Amino acid sequence: MCQVPVAELVGKTVLLYFSAKWCGPCRAFLPTLVDVYNKIKEKNSDFEIVFISSDRDQSSFDDFFSGMPWLAIPLEDERKAYLKKKFKIRGIPSLVAIGPDGKTVNTDAKTSLAVHGADAFPFTSERIQELEKKIDEMAKGWPEKLKHELHEHELVLIRRPRPYGCDGCEEMGTSWSYNCAECDFDLHTKCAL
Repeated sequence: MCQVPVAELVGKTVLLYFSAKWCGPCRAFLPTLVDVYNKIKEKNSDFEIVFISSDRDQSSFDDFFSGMPWLAIPLEDERKAYLKKKFKIRGIPSLVAIGPDGKTVNTDAKTSLAVHGADAFPFTSERIQELEKKIDEMAKGWPEKLKHELHEHELVLIRRPRPYGCDGCEEMGTSWSYNCAECDFDLHTKCAL
């Protein structure tokens, strides 16, 4: 493993990726993160991810890190505990975005990435607000309520602050859904319309 000095990250947007092989949600999230990373890197060389592992042994660390195209802090590095404490990491996977000036721009970049994908770059609150505004503008043309053949109750258009599972196509959805409060049934807007 080659070593990269922290100075090489100055001037870049950096995501700190707190994760571990033993964590099922971490393994499930990794392919999405790799895809988004590749899309962002294609257009922005001033972007990097640094893996901060909670793995318990070197072989687990090595195995999990082998599927990542980015950097990592070594498993035994003492800075990991400091970073977890500084960013109040309570669960994994977690992503913290650090701006080019070294200041924290988003302590929940995982949600921003899950909702907006590569478009969330550079993960600032201004960028996320801009994306949310676009989505809200699109929603103005959608019906507030509808009936759908996949569900017996009326569905209501609601704003979703977090990703959800679509009961139609079974993929993850973001931003808006047609929801049945009685049954906790959700459809993507694309599935409902």
